Amino acid sequence: MTPTVTNPTADPLDIEAYDPMAGTLQGLASARGKQAYGHAAPHECLSPGRGGSEAAPGQDVNVCILALDLGNKTGWALRRRDGSIAHGTQDFTPRASWTPGQRWQRFRSWLAETITQHQVHGLVYERVVFGHSSAGASDVYGGYKALVEMAADSHGLTLASVAVPTVKKHWTGSGRVDKDTMMAQAKTRGYRPDTHNSADALAILDWAVAQERAS
Repeated sequence: MTPTVTNPTADPLDIEAYDPMAGTLQGLASARGKQAYGHAAPHECLSPGRGGSEAAPGQDVNVCILALDLGNKTGWALRRRDGSIAHGTQDFTPRASWTPGQRWQRFRSWLAETITQHQVHGLVYERVVFGHSSAGASDVYGGYKALVEMAADSHGLTLASVAVPTVKKHWTGSGRVDKDTMMAQAKTRGYRPDTHNSADALAILDWAVAQERAS
């Protein structure tokens, strides 16, 4: 059965009025690193930003996990504790009017607000290895990765990463598929991702849930 999809739209984030590093999540255990997902306070996770919301089978993993495909157009997928999933793409591509630091401020604010508002228990992101010819892309990815690590530490969240071939094989059965195949697999599973980045985030999330079930 194809899940029902909605497309909520969030108001633009007021960055100046929001300090993403002010304190940690209330109601969460204060332990770092090895904190168990299930020790977080009860919450309700709603869809942050642009994307879809899907019904998902199974409620055996009682956690809220945020999966990220990092980049200027960050794909995200959020699994609620009831098993339903929200997903979408958040665009941080620098504008001509932005100062050099605005991309990072906007990403940090969006991530911290999402964690706090939806009481996320764990973060997982796709681990990318770049060649020497991709120095620019590597620098950008490294900036986002550093902010994810800071957010996990600040909020006391479990943090995990998964290699690109691993998540591709988990999602499709092959570690060498292209982005179109990843998108097609997401649609086959009943999702309606708005971009390839969102499809990748759904695959990352599915991998993370499988790891949690197996632990």
